Order: sequence, then structure tokens, then C-alpha cells
Amino acid sequence: MLDAESRKSLGMMAVAYHEALLANPLALSYLSGRGISQTVIDSYRLGQVDGAYPEHAIYEGRISIPYVTKLGGVVALKFRVAHDCTEACEHQKYITPYSTRIYNPLAFERAEQVGYIGVCEGEFDAMILTAECDIPSVAVPGVDTWKQHQEWPRLFDGFPKVYIFKDNDEAGEKLANRISGDLESTVTVGLPLKDVNATFCEYGARIIREAAGLE
Repeated sequence: MLDAESRKSLGMMAVAYHEALLANPLALSYLSGRGISQTVIDSYRLGQVDGAYPEHAIYEGRISIPYVTKLGGVVALKFRVAHDCTEACEHQKYITPYSTRIYNPLAFERAEQVGYIGVCEGEFDAMILTAECDIPSVAVPGVDTWKQHQEWPRLFDGFPKVYIFKDNDEAGEKLANRISGDLESTVTVGLPLKDVNATFCEYGARIIREAAGLE
């Protein structure tokens, strides 16, 4: 568990990286191309590692994604390459030196009000579902991590509907099957493109809500 000083330090890093991102047109253009608006960038405190903190020097140039909780503030940072990876890329797309957590737990509060919550695999997907599609959603890293955290299914107890927005690949299918096996009242949502992000960029929010039966 992080102490108050560590959380304060992570919060300061998130602020510094957010300011660095706002001064980088190329990084902003990349995020815009992924359907991430300026409003979403600000709301989720997205940033870009600029070398200001030596402990993150090896991540310089990557997009920083803060993991934020209601009481703890910024409790972790995850770093993503600022480009779309291909099979030729030899680096990891995502990396974090911090403990694995569910992304966007603040969505649970809104989900309790509307009576449903979404689960997806990527942070960008969770941002888009929550901010652009009005479907409060959290993200988990994948089926292996879900299996390792036997406490996670209990977070969804009592929800009348849990929408699983699966990626259209083998890994996405495995994650969806595992989650639906561990939770009650799940609805697996199939999308026309590879994931939420791609579908939103091509078709917008309405088709995602329609696929979930929310329109």
C-alpha cells in the first residue's frame, strides 16, 4: 500500500506529465487520432513522460496514464507508447513499475446510480465508454491478470447488468468468457471492429450503445 508521501509524489508527476503533453502537438495529434478528445485528456489527466523525474527516464516519450482513486488520488502510473504498434515492434505497448489495479474505479459510483457497469480491456476503451458513450466502465489488463485477482469479481456484486466489451481476438474472447463465468448478470457486447476504440473512431458512440442495447 502506498503511503501519503508516495501518493503525493505520483500526483505531482501526473501534473508535470500532463503539462508536458499539452505542449507536444505530435502526442496530442496521436491521441486525437485515437478518439481521445481534449476534454478526456484533461479529465483523465493523461500526460507524456518528459524526463523531469529520473525514476521514469526509461519511459521518456510515452503517454502516461494515471490510475486515480476517490480517496487515494493518483495511486499508479501506466506508460504507453505514443504510436500504434505493428508486428514489427519489439517493445511492450504498455508498461508500469507499479502494482496492477483495475483502471477507472471512479466509474463504480456512477454505475451504482444507473444500475450497470462496463468492463473492457484497455484504458482508452474505458475512457471512451465512460466519457463519450455514457457507459461507466472500468478496464482490466487481460485474462491472466483477472485470474490472479480473485477479489476483483466481488467489486461487481449487486449490479443488475455488467456489460463486457470484448476485443475481437482470441485474447478478448478468453477474457470475456472468464469474466462472464465469474460474474452474474453479464452481457457480452460484440462490436463491428476490433475494440471499443476502433469502433468509436469509425462509427461514434451511438453504435456502441446500440450494440449494448442501451439505445
